[in-house]
Amino acid sequence: MENDPFIGQQIGAYSIQSKLGEGGMARVYKGYHARLRREVAIKVILSQVADKEGFQARFEREAQLIASLQHPNIVAVYDFGEADHITYLVMQYVGGGTLRDQLRGGHALDPRQAILYSQEMARALHHAHQRGIVHRDVKPQNMLVSETDRNQLLLSDFGIAKLFDNSQESTLIGVTGGTSGNDPSLTSIDQIVGTAEYMSPEQINGKTVDARSDVYALGVVLYQMLAGEVPFHSTTIQGLLYQHVYTPPRFICEVNPAVPEILGQITAKAMAKRPEDRFQSAEAMAQALESANQFITKQLSASLPGNFVTPAPNTTSHAQNPAITPNPSYYSVPPPPVFHNAVVQQQPPSQYGMTPPYGSAAPITNPGSAGSLKPAKHTVRQASKMYIAFAVVLLVSMGLLLAKLGVLPGLSSKQNAGTTTATSFTENFQSTVRNWTAGTNGGLTTGIVNNQYDIQINGGPTTYFPHPDVGTLPGNFVLTVTMEQTQGSSNAWFGLAFRENDDGHGGNVTCYAFGIQTNGVSTVQKYDPQVTNSTTTLGGSTNPVPGFNTGNNQLHTIQAIVHGNSFFFKVDNQIVPVSPSPDKSITDSQYSGGHLALYVSGSDASFIVTSVQLAVQ
Repeated sequence: MENDPFIGQQIGAYSIQSKLGEGGMARVYKGYHARLRREVAIKVILSQVADKEGFQARFEREAQLIASLQHPNIVAVYDFGEADHITYLVMQYVGGGTLRDQLRGGHALDPRQAILYSQEMARALHHAHQRGIVHRDVKPQNMLVSETDRNQLLLSDFGIAKLFDNSQESTLIGVTGGTSGNDPSLTSIDQIVGTAEYMSPEQINGKTVDARSDVYALGVVLYQMLAGEVPFHSTTIQGLLYQHVYTPPRFICEVNPAVPEILGQITAKAMAKRPEDRFQSAEAMAQALESANQFITKQLSASLPGNFVTPAPNTTSHAQNPAITPNPSYYSVPPPPVFHNAVVQQQPPSQYGMTPPYGSAAPITNPGSAGSLKPAKHTVRQASKMYIAFAVVLLVSMGLLLAKLGVLPGLSSKQNAGTTTATSFTENFQSTVRNWTAGTNGGLTTGIVNNQYDIQINGGPTTYFPHPDVGTLPGNFVLTVTMEQTQGSSNAWFGLAFRENDDGHGGNVTCYAFGIQTNGVSTVQKYDPQVTNSTTTLGGSTNPVPGFNTGNNQLHTIQAIVHGNSFFFKVDNQIVPVSPSPDKSITDSQYSGGHLALYVSGSDASFIVTSVQLAVQ
């Protein structure tokens, strides 16, 4: 600061007092207007940006538009101009620090405080969106806390990002350049402007940016307020951007169990990969948050034992609260693979261990009532009749509210599941709204118990595909399943299936299935009743991925990334080399559409599924 040439100098009518911060495009100073006796914040545009051809005209046009915004949760713009070849913007000085300051060290906010802040930011965004201004860089650093009212948050740098985003230039994201170095939170000058941790998939892909892009970024900020950390992590910009486009975030209620389900659904909807699956306006998100706050206040904070307890604001961290666990690591995530139409050479089944047995492989349809099912790993605590009645009323009320707010994406009835297209969703088995296979049918017993989906194979060896009713799969998607084997031998398989179809009578199943064993061996199978033994082994690996925890009762994340006729797989966030192709993918064009399902195979084996996520591309 002592070497900063601007401190102590005069820019127009403003004297520079101290430096507040610096980014790749501008420096921000605290200044003072003597005649008005007013403290201000002055953003000085860096010369390498301001000197670009056409910038000054664009700056004046956009600054005039931004200055027209008048809202209690938007930082006011007082003045702008150029003096001594210095381009500057004068804004309201807000002295309470930033939201980022409150979130440092992994601190999570009280969910009610997070709702309040998010409502304020959503309504500030909506005010600007109505005037044709999209922020493009919504993040905690741009959210300022009022010095006089800690519950008031003001959004700054409204529309400033557009000044530096020349749509006529290249829109590639780089790792270095400007002042960003290898900091994954910054992008480079002359490239897409924004912060990689909060950028929407369409912004990353260079597509049209509208109000829904700001909704996505606000969803990421809400996630961070509730979890104490952003949903995605990487040491490179490419890693972060890849995850925003392809990787579903971990459901916030898993990260922080203190977050009510309704708030988790709102966060997930705001962060949907496709803009059409999000809230279609920031005001719609604000209304959902307002309704959720009323619901939480009136019902979840009532006398229900062991339910939502309000923590002290800004005091919860991962270190202090072991219930809040960090997200799984996504370091060294490779860029999206280059898919091709090369035929993968068939390998003998013995190379990948036992070929999963086949029999009664059709998804078991819901028989209408759940059968008796013992939890494989957890015990169910007995509750009083009054407690049960209250809980039922609470769940029904929550379901009605979620349906009213439209925050349950990807739902479809069993009658229209085959005709609707599946949309993105996160299933944490808090309810039965997705109509998962349930009850006992033959050797399969399934049901939702203790917020998990329990699967038991009795007898065998048999293969089953239990499933929800969420519609037909599109051409491009990411399917992620978190599950474990709790009983049975190492010869059992578990995983996921996609593009599944059957004749509706318990046979003639067609699908692709990816499964693992408890020793880390994996296989990719194509089920086709027209071939011998009804299966074809497309690939797999005899070597477990690095860090694979062997044995029963080990939770694993299993993922299929499908792009048209090409698909590759991950286990515990590590790519599984299921084929000798350069990108380790499988290519097959026989099946399209169909449904998603789980994949279990073995004798007298039990499995637990804790989450299923579908991200539609």
